[in-house]
Amino acid sequence: MKYIKLFIFSAIIFTFFSGCIDRHTYHGCHEPVYISYEKLRSDYPAVKDPKEIEKAGKIYVYRDLLLVNEKSKGVHIIDNRDKQNPKNLHFIEIPGNIDIAVKDGYLYADSFTDLVVMDIRNVDEIKTVKRKNEIFPYDMYQALSEEDMKKDRCYPDKKYGVVIGYR
Repeated sequence: MKYIKLFIFSAIIFTFFSGCIDRHTYHGCHEPVYISYEKLRSDYPAVKDPKEIEKAGKIYVYRDLLLVNEKSKGVHIIDNRDKQNPKNLHFIEIPGNIDIAVKDGYLYADSFTDLVVMDIRNVDEIKTVKRKNEIFPYDMYQALSEEDMKKDRCYPDKKYGVVIGYR
């Protein structure tokens, strides 16, 4: 009887923990979607055409500009000279961006673990001037949507890059 109880208990424990034990096969849990560090650092930040703000984060005022952070996505650049009719100029795509600051015409933004510095003195010619890699701690949940946070997630492996979602 003692061995039967031990066998049943072991079977229950094995069944309970077997869902996400294999971190690369992803049985029973949602698979991480990665962007490699190489792609993150070579392709971003990227200045794009303006787009609608889906979920505004922090707002920074610099001269006649509004810089509106969209959590984990990037920064909207808005011309605010006409306060009654602000004009959306650009969207700077910066994956993993949470915080921004501006000093002397330079935009400082985080991108997951990195700090990027962009020259915004001429908003028609925004360019990246510096990138410092791996100065912030990596938060694997940073870029996840509320929907992704509700999913049964497998644990990501940092060697594949940063997690931008789950499928």
